[in-house]
Amino acid sequence: MPASSRRTFFATTLSGLGLLAAPATSQAQGRVPARADSPRIGADPLLISTGLTGRWQSTMRQDLGWTARFEAMGTRQVLNALEQGGIDAGLFLSHPRAEALEKDGLIYNRQTVARTDVLLLGPADDVAGIRGETDAARALMQVLAACRAGVASWQPLEADSPLEALAHRLSGGQLRALLSLAASTTTGARLPSYRLMTRAQWQATPPQGAPRKIWLAGGPNFVLDAQVACAFRSRHPGAKLLVSWLQWPLAQRAVLASRPGWQGPKG
Repeated sequence: MPASSRRTFFATTLSGLGLLAAPATSQAQGRVPARADSPRIGADPLLISTGLTGRWQSTMRQDLGWTARFEAMGTRQVLNALEQGGIDAGLFLSHPRAEALEKDGLIYNRQTVARTDVLLLGPADDVAGIRGETDAARALMQVLAACRAGVASWQPLEADSPLEALAHRLSGGQLRALLSLAASTTTGARLPSYRLMTRAQWQATPPQGAPRKIWLAGGPNFVLDAQVACAFRSRHPGAKLLVSWLQWPLAQRAVLASRPGWQGPKG
């Protein structure tokens, strides 16, 4: 669909949904100002702090004359709010909870709109013996073995966060047992530590303190997807429109133009 036809289509749709106001003076200038009655959209703070939602807002305003408003919520909070119908749409990082909600019919239109590599960071010295390892699960298991042996430590992740869920899956469920062990180890703070971080966060705010080396980056199972979905209990038409727009080429180009660390949904 040509750009002019697309703008006409979205402008007509938005007007029909009551999302646009068009004073005569603005129409004469060929521009349609946005109103503030966006659907309520929750967004993981990483998507906001790294500039991705801001880039989408700017591009949407130029393309449609309307822009969405995003409220910062952790991924699990976004998913809970979607389940309860407390928000109309949500932007979150891939998490098993989203799959369960979709299976139960509580969210719909779930789409991947961006992705970021996951990084395994650690000390410059290869104390865990993972040099040359390319498989994320094996590398993580080797790091956990080094932690159990008392030669390394693991920096805890936020409970039930997307990164914690990913590490739990890759470790075959052993990560949480390790965290309990680490909590009772008084020398852990003095040991070389390993951690997981997304590339988007690394590019925005590299970790401070002890030297950090990227031992493993990305791969088939070592990424987090930025996904969008609508709440079944809300059924806000503007939310469905947002999901559609985020898949259009302009929105996808905005992903690449945002802070480094984000890629399109297919890499």
